[in-house]
Amino acid sequence: MSPPSLLAPLQEHRRRLVPLGIALLLTFAYFVGEPAWNQNSRLALTRAMVEQRTTIIDRYHYTTGDKSFRDGHFYCDKAPGASWVAAVPYAAFLGLRRLTGAELPRARVRPLDPETPVPEPDEREPGDVLVYNLAHRMALYVCALFTGMLPSVAAAAAMFLLALRQTAGRLRPAAIVALTFALATPVLPYGTVLYGHPLCSALLLWAFTIVALTEPGQASRRGALTVGMLLGAAVATEYPAAVPTLVVVGLAAWRHGLRHATWIAVGGLPWVVALASYHIAAFGGPLQTGYDFVYREEFAQGMAVRYGIGVPDPAALSSLLWGSYRGLLYLSPVLMLAVWGLGAALRERDGLGRPTIVAAIVIVAFYLLLNAGYYMWDGGAAYGPRHLVPMLGLLMLGAVPALRVVPRVFVVLAVVGGLHMLLGAAATPEAPQHGNPVWEYAWGRVTGAEAGVPGHATNLGLLLGLPGLLSLLPLVVPWVWAGPAGLRREPTDASVQH
Repeated sequence: MSPPSLLAPLQEHRRRLVPLGIALLLTFAYFVGEPAWNQNSRLALTRAMVEQRTTIIDRYHYTTGDKSFRDGHFYCDKAPGASWVAAVPYAAFLGLRRLTGAELPRARVRPLDPETPVPEPDEREPGDVLVYNLAHRMALYVCALFTGMLPSVAAAAAMFLLALRQTAGRLRPAAIVALTFALATPVLPYGTVLYGHPLCSALLLWAFTIVALTEPGQASRRGALTVGMLLGAAVATEYPAAVPTLVVVGLAAWRHGLRHATWIAVGGLPWVVALASYHIAAFGGPLQTGYDFVYREEFAQGMAVRYGIGVPDPAALSSLLWGSYRGLLYLSPVLMLAVWGLGAALRERDGLGRPTIVAAIVIVAFYLLLNAGYYMWDGGAAYGPRHLVPMLGLLMLGAVPALRVVPRVFVVLAVVGGLHMLLGAAATPEAPQHGNPVWEYAWGRVTGAEAGVPGHATNLGLLLGLPGLLSLLPLVVPWVWAGPAGLRREPTDASVQH
């Protein structure tokens, strides 16, 4: 079975799904995040490639503390995949700005002491603040559209296809699961900003979907090459995706044979070459990464041994799951049901099959243990455990059994998580490294005076002049339009499985 044939249910039910997809994209696109280190680091590499044809970010390094320093030059310390994807839309944005004579992205310093001369950005003193112009914020938004918003909608489509198989073709529960994944988990806040997590999540989930939904005996070389390209891009976007890649390849070998798995490896080879070439150009060797040359001393010390990865800490794991500071199940309580549902899915004869669910559980466990063993397990300035975002689609494979058994509880918990994620997206996901991210950070930013301060977190409602929580009111409109058609209950809510 080739990838186009797997997409047939999306085409067949487009009258119900297209409105939901449009509403979903409008929801992600509604939020305009503020500049922050993680985003600025990726944008700096994109700008260096597009504007200067180099991997050196010397001209923009002052915008971020997430950077590397080697042989007298600054570099982005992140895996380059998201910056590579952002290069095309940024080049179009830059060309349009130059064609119209508009201002290009830049930042200026606002000194702590207004009586002192304004220093250069890379010479600012403690207390001086960088103020970014509108073009910089627009550049981040355009790049996030292609690295976070569109990939997150695409990931929801993959989630729908997987859930449709689990529900034996019932559209409504499959759509509910897909929307819960996109709106009631950290996919929403991180899908609105220029991070690697949402892009990696979408790439892994689509690779997994193609392998899982292709029937034994129907696998094609074209499908294998597509899976390989997706997995290679995921690793280029976030290095830890290498382990889930091996799991997906193993699942493909189990379901479709070693030859099929070999063609998957061939499909990923161009990304291996591209990534090795980038590492050689920037860091002097194919296996040298930006994390080997981290600039800031506190980060360098933390990553000095095994890139900061050690034995999983049970206390950190507990906080990652339950804590009000970074707890995944605290922020997105519907995932508690998904955890139970994964175990229930192992006992089901229909659906995706036991090997597929086992592979999903292995990937979920890998990310949990990796994050619990990382020296900066809390993700720094983060709204929830951001390093777990790439595995959320696999965890949500437990949602269908849960929705079947306790539908009302599932919906209630999904709504609670959706409200948490809506606040996180509105506030931007860079919550401080203390306190409760919902009530001590996001709520105040969305409802307080800070919500309307130029240069801070914003959304399209604020730009229209709507204050505080009222600025989120226009988001209701696309869902009032799309919801009744997309989520209507039908007497025979079934379709032929593909």
